[in-house]
Amino acid sequence: MFTRRSFLTTLASAIPALAAGPVFAGISESVVLRGAHRHDIAPYAYFDETTGTMRGILVDLVNVLDGTGPYTITHNGFPWARAQSMVAAGSADAFCCQATAEREAFAYFAPTPICSLAPARIFFAEGNPNADAIRAARSREDLFRFKTAGLIGDSRDDAIWRHHPQRMLVSDTGAISRMLATGHADFVLAEPIVMQFKLQELGLLGKVMSIPGEYLTDAQETQVRFGLRKTFPDAKTIVERIDEAIQALLNPRLHQQIAARYVS
Repeated sequence: MFTRRSFLTTLASAIPALAAGPVFAGISESVVLRGAHRHDIAPYAYFDETTGTMRGILVDLVNVLDGTGPYTITHNGFPWARAQSMVAAGSADAFCCQATAEREAFAYFAPTPICSLAPARIFFAEGNPNADAIRAARSREDLFRFKTAGLIGDSRDDAIWRHHPQRMLVSDTGAISRMLATGHADFVLAEPIVMQFKLQELGLLGKVMSIPGEYLTDAQETQVRFGLRKTFPDAKTIVERIDEAIQALLNPRLHQQIAARYVS
C-alpha cells in the first residue's frame, strides 16, 4: 500500500545533502523568470484545476528561492516536450530537470540539484501474461520482446529504450498507467513516486505492481536541476546566484516538510 510513511521514506532516500552557502547578492535589476514545468507529475509538479495554479513539491522548493534576490519565478504547466521547446525558443525562461547535453546546448544549469528522483522501477500489471518473464529479465534486451510506453520528451527513457522495437510514445502519465492496466503496454520504467500517485488517482494501484529497475539505469541517480535559457539577460550570473541560494536554503529537513504537504 502507498502510504504517507512509505512515500516520505522513498523521498528521503532521494534527497541530496546540500552544503551551506551565501544567498545570492550583487544583482539589483528585478526580473521575472517564466518557469515551464511538466504539468502532470504529481506530487512534484501538477496543474491544480481547483486553484488554477501549478502546485507540488518542486514548485514549493523553487518558491523558496523566489525572494532571495530581485527575482520573481512564475510557474506554468505544459506537456513536457512543449515545455522544453518553449525554453529553447525563448517563450519561457526556466525549467527544472535533468541536465543533458541536448538541454545544456540552450540552457545554463545550477550545479547543485534541487532534488533527486527516486530510483526507477519496472511497472507491469500483475495479471499480464508476460509478468513472470518480465520479473526474470536481467538486461534491456531481455525486455525488447515486450511492449513498453514512454513519455514524449523524457530524456532518460529515450536513452534507455532508443533501440526498443515496440516502444509507444504518449504525452501524459495517465495514458501510461491506463495502458499498463489494460494490457496495451506490458511494462514501463518509471519514477515510483509519480507512478504510484497516478495509479492511486486512477484507482489502479492494486492492479499494477513493480520491481527494481536499477540494472536498466546503471543505478545512476536522476538529479533535478534549475535551468535558465542562455539567451536570458545575464543568464549565467543569475544561475550562479540561484545555485548559492539552493545550497543555503534547500536542506533535507525542508524537503521532508514540503513533501508532507502533499501526502495525506
